[in-house]
Amino acid sequence: MSLHPWNRRPRPELAWSAIGVALLGVIGLAFSLGQALSKAGAPEVPAARTPYDPDLARKTVAFWEANARRDSEGAIELKELAGAYLALQRETGDIADAVRAEDAARRSLKIRQKGNTSALIRLARALLAQHRFPEAMEVAAKAAAVDPQASRVVADIQLELGEYDAATKSLAAVPAESDDMNSKALRARFEQIEGKPGRAIDLMKDARNLTDARPDMPAEVVAWYHTMVGHMLIDTGKLDEGEAACRKALEIFPRDYRAMTGMAEAANWRGDHEATIAWGRKALAICSQNPEALRLVGEAYAAQGKSAEADEQYRLLEVLAHSFPRIYDRHWVLFCADNDRNLDEALTLARKDLELRHDVHGYDTLAWICFKKGLLPEASRIMEKALERGTQEAPLLHHASVIARATGDKARADELLARARDLNPYLVQAEETTTTK
Repeated sequence: MSLHPWNRRPRPELAWSAIGVALLGVIGLAFSLGQALSKAGAPEVPAARTPYDPDLARKTVAFWEANARRDSEGAIELKELAGAYLALQRETGDIADAVRAEDAARRSLKIRQKGNTSALIRLARALLAQHRFPEAMEVAAKAAAVDPQASRVVADIQLELGEYDAATKSLAAVPAESDDMNSKALRARFEQIEGKPGRAIDLMKDARNLTDARPDMPAEVVAWYHTMVGHMLIDTGKLDEGEAACRKALEIFPRDYRAMTGMAEAANWRGDHEATIAWGRKALAICSQNPEALRLVGEAYAAQGKSAEADEQYRLLEVLAHSFPRIYDRHWVLFCADNDRNLDEALTLARKDLELRHDVHGYDTLAWICFKKGLLPEASRIMEKALERGTQEAPLLHHASVIARATGDKARADELLARARDLNPYLVQAEETTTTK
């Protein structure tokens, strides 16, 4: 599979996306709800983490919906409702919840703009979840002009757009303390892009350890850090350690579909098709808008010779990609390129994507589909752009190796392949096996 590690952001791409200030929204939401429900006033930091409640996110949404209905001019209630929808969206991956968060945040800002920075931040996050990057940037910049902490949201958006130098400046605008898990998580993304995966993993582990020591932190947030560590380890071929991290995430927050997807990916690398299908289907039962799980399950069925079952997963992937333009385009383009299908459509989507987002993975995706279309000079030129930051990710380097070999540069192809193999021998072995069939 040619999926990129940071495609799993907690907003549903997988992920993996709530880095930085987004986590402040979750924490603030938890405290706000506690304050509203507590008769004792300001909440105290608990000695132990609150037991897992599978209905907490929906209860929180219902609570703030009721409050917003009672006070039609309640800017605070609408702001908190926006945060509750974002928390639910992170749990279920449902884009509709991001749309609801956008609406609640806009209504809050319509009532009150001054002193309502958190509504701006939540609006920016809701737009970001929908991949409406220019709008998200405009809103986040307004928030940062009032509250420097919002510069982290700006940095997050700039990373998505490939504006890496600008993102570095935005992150530097907020001094980071040694116990700042949000900063560590965002800095881990920078290190990943700059070709320092080991440093990125260390930073994410540090952030995870900090959240573990915070019993007041929502379980979903704590689990997210464990899941991110797990995915990063799995992406670098450390399957046992990665699986352990994902299992820990599920122990903390059993509905973490990203952790389940990580387990499916690890099983896929091991060639355990039954486990891949089992974990993938568990993830899809919680989040049907999960292109990575759909593809993992489909490919596992295909490996078992169950073509009808595989085709159904691929059909669902196509429906998902076409139902949410922009959001899942890269997943669909990579799937099409890897399977030599719908190549014209995939090329069009990749070109359109790069018009807006000039990031490493956008260049890699376009280079790969250009190669599959036989546009070798363009593929080679674009791949050089993808490699400019020195990013060390196995899918990227494997693509670069294949393209370099096709141009006749065997020495460079071998060097790139060796680096990819060092980063994740399982991926390279799987790709080579597929190529030789």
